[in-house]
Amino acid sequence: MKILLLTTHLNIGGIGTYTVSLAKALKAKGEDVIVASSGGVLGPELATAGISHIKLDVLTKSELSPKVFAEIFEVRGIVKKMGIDVIHAQTRVTQVIGFFASKLSRAGFVTTCHGFFRKNVGRTLLPAWGDRVIAVSEAVHEHLVNDFHVSRDRISLIYNGINAKKYIRDFKEGEKDDLRDKFGIRKDHSVIGTVARFTPDKGHDVLLRALYEILKQKPNVQLVFVGDGKERSKAVDLTQRLGLADNVIFVKSQINTANILSVMDVFMFTPERKEGLGIAVLEAMAAGKPVVATNVGGVSSIVKDGVNGFLVEPSRHELLVEPTIRLLKDRELYQKMAQAAREAVIQKFSINGMADKVEAVYRNVTNEKK
Repeated sequence: MKILLLTTHLNIGGIGTYTVSLAKALKAKGEDVIVASSGGVLGPELATAGISHIKLDVLTKSELSPKVFAEIFEVRGIVKKMGIDVIHAQTRVTQVIGFFASKLSRAGFVTTCHGFFRKNVGRTLLPAWGDRVIAVSEAVHEHLVNDFHVSRDRISLIYNGINAKKYIRDFKEGEKDDLRDKFGIRKDHSVIGTVARFTPDKGHDVLLRALYEILKQKPNVQLVFVGDGKERSKAVDLTQRLGLADNVIFVKSQINTANILSVMDVFMFTPERKEGLGIAVLEAMAAGKPVVATNVGGVSSIVKDGVNGFLVEPSRHELLVEPTIRLLKDRELYQKMAQAAREAVIQKFSINGMADKVEAVYRNVTNEKK
């Protein structure tokens, strides 16, 4: 099959990582894969893997942007010229482009829904869900059925997958010491951390308030924030106001998170409202890190409370304190959960398993077109 993966950009984040990982896994399976987007820092990974990338002018969040309508015909041309069998869109903007391009070319059309969507006029008048819709978690699956009335037989539940081998490597203590120095982490401190863009819903403020309470019981703890975003300055400001400057480290986004994860003890994940699944959580678990997370969206599909981590109610910083301290102090519990976390990713969230299931969706769509 010839497959065209469409996404708005290839910057660091869940959708960019998903697109690049899926493209590489499909190519390894012998599929002919092309990616089209506005580009981004993850683009070189495609080049290294020998995957073609076509630049589109789609860097917009509005499906009504003039860019969208211009690129519909650009994508239709790509589909016809290259004999594309399936268009697979990852974002709302590329869903609209892919929908019309598929109608004009009769290529199969698949979308992946990575999270939750607001009801609006655009979604009502132009759903653009695709011949088949991939939901990345049970929560997203039910959201599509209950809130947008997508028929269940059109939806395939396929969890995100990662290349666990990148994170399974156990770093030697000397390597960890060097990495602690690099990131400004004290050697005598425990480290809790998160990898997430600074957006209003990711709960960075909740984590800071939790740290304030944790330090009352365990003073030698540092919190590491990994990521960029418009809300970063607010987190820096709150850090100062809470008097936590000596215990909080801000690290820019990392293309490869394996190094920074290796020096964390507990991975924190605290979205306040909705979360599709959480690729960052999978990476942390593959690295052997127990997780303390808020129980929202698809997080419970990964984190099993009391097995490979702990789940608490969202937006309540005080509930994060006890499980975090417990993991930092109880070595036996820590090791048990760390092992369970790694095994869960290997067994249920592998990139190859995800690619197999996505490939099966493509085949169903192309067979129906025939």
